[in-house]
Amino acid sequence: MKQKILVEIFAIFMCFMFLISNQSLAVTSTSEYTIQSYNINMIVNEDNTFDITERITAYFNVPKHGIFRKIPLKNSITRLDGTKSNNRAKISNISVNENYTTSNENGYKVIKIGDSNKTLTGSHTYTIKYNYNIGKDPLKEADELYYNLIGNEWDTNINNVSFTIKMPKSFDKSGLGFSSGNVGSTNSSNVTYNVNGNTITGNTTNTLYAGQALTVRLTLPEGYFVGASSNIDIFSIFVIVLCVAFVLIADRLWAKYGKDDEVIETVEFYPPEGYNSAEVGFLYNGSVDTKAVISLLIYLANQGYLKIEETEETGLFSKSKGFKITKLKEYSGNNECEKLFFNGLFKNSSDGTLNMQRAKEIMQEAKNNGEKISFKDAIELAMETGETKQSVTASDLYDKFYTTLNRIKSKMNSKENKHKIFESTSSGKSKWLILMIIAIFILITVKPVLEYGESGIAMLPFALIFPRNWIYSVNWWPNWC
Repeated sequence: MKQKILVEIFAIFMCFMFLISNQSLAVTSTSEYTIQSYNINMIVNEDNTFDITERITAYFNVPKHGIFRKIPLKNSITRLDGTKSNNRAKISNISVNENYTTSNENGYKVIKIGDSNKTLTGSHTYTIKYNYNIGKDPLKEADELYYNLIGNEWDTNINNVSFTIKMPKSFDKSGLGFSSGNVGSTNSSNVTYNVNGNTITGNTTNTLYAGQALTVRLTLPEGYFVGASSNIDIFSIFVIVLCVAFVLIADRLWAKYGKDDEVIETVEFYPPEGYNSAEVGFLYNGSVDTKAVISLLIYLANQGYLKIEETEETGLFSKSKGFKITKLKEYSGNNECEKLFFNGLFKNSSDGTLNMQRAKEIMQEAKNNGEKISFKDAIELAMETGETKQSVTASDLYDKFYTTLNRIKSKMNSKENKHKIFESTSSGKSKWLILMIIAIFILITVKPVLEYGESGIAMLPFALIFPRNWIYSVNWWPNWC
C-alpha cells in the first residue's frame, strides 16, 4: 500500500515538473512583456494583395522603449497533401500610431516601434497598417489564400487573438481551415471561426506561446485572383536587362575582336620552323609554365648539345632510378632562353660567399628588362661562378635549377612578348569584360545583402568564388584569339 502511494506521488511530481518546465520556457522569453490582445483586420483584394491592420496591446513588466514587428519577405508553404511552394512578398504603405523605423534583416521587414528617449511600463496599444503583396498564386489548378495571420517571429506569449478576413467575392467555406501552434502544426482545435457572406471572423481559445503561429488556409477556384503581380521590382528588372545587354556586348566584342578567321586544317608532325619547344608552348597557351621550359632539355639534346643517361643508385635496402646530363659541346646558338637554360644546367655555385652588390645588380637588370625576380633568386644567381661542370645529376640540380626556370618563365611571359602574339585590340577588350562582370556581381549581390543583413554578409565570401572564376576565365579569353 505504501509502495503504491509512493508511486502515485512520484507520478504527480513528474507531471508537475513537466508542466513547470514547459511554462518556464514561456516565462523566460516573456518575462519582460506579454501581448494581452492581438486583433487582425485583413482585407483580401482581387489582385492577391492584403490590406492589413493589426491592433496589438502589449503589457510591459519592465521599462521598455517599444516592440519589434517582424514581417516575412519570403514565405514557405507546406500543404496538407505534402506539396510545397515559396513566394516573395512586397510590403508597402506602412503606418504606425507611434514613432517607428523600418529595415530589412534576415529575410524580414522589421518595424522598430517606440521612442529611444522614452520608456513604457504597463499596458500600451499599437496600431500597425501595411499592404502585403504576396504575388501570383503558385498553384496551376486552383487559387489559394495561405497566410500566417500571426507568424512565429514573436518572442513572447500572445493572448486573446481575434481576426476578421474580408474576401473580395464569394467562396466555398468547405475549403477553409485554420491551424495554430508550432511550425508544421495542423492543429485547428484552438481556433473558432464563423463565415458571414464574404467575411470570416474568429479567435483563438488558447494562448499562443513564443514561436507559435496562427495560419489561415482557403482553397479557391482557379481564376479567383485576377491581376496579381509577379513581384519583380524595378531594380531586379534593371539587373536582368543590364545582364542581357552585357552578354550581347560581350558577344559582339568576341565576334569582332576575339574570333579568328577560319583556318584550313593541316597535319603537321613538327613544330613551326625556328621555334623551340618552350616557344611553341607559349604561342599555343599564351604563357609558359615549368613543364614547357623543362622541355628545352629534350630540345637541346636533339640539337646535340647534351646527352641524357639513365642511372641506377643503390641504397642500403633498395635501388632507385636517376639521371645524368652530360655536356657534349658549348652552346653556340643565339636564343637567350636556350642559353640561360643550358648554362643553368652546368653552372657551378660559389663556396657560399654572398656578393650582395651583385645580387642588387641582378635585380636592377631584371627590373630594367621588365622581368620579375625574387630576392632569393637574385642571391642564388649572385653566388654563381664563371666555372661550369661537365655533367650534373638530380642532386646537383635539386633546389638550385629552379632559379634558372623562374628567370626563363619571367622573360617569356613578359608583356612585351605577349603583345607580339596577341592583337592589342583583343587583349584590351578583356578589361571591359571584367568590368562588366564586376558590375553584374555588385548589382546582384547588394540587394540580398541588404535584405538578409548578417546572413547575407556571412554568405558573401561564398558568392565571391563565382566572379573570381569568371574573371579568371576572361583573363584567358585573348589567349585563344
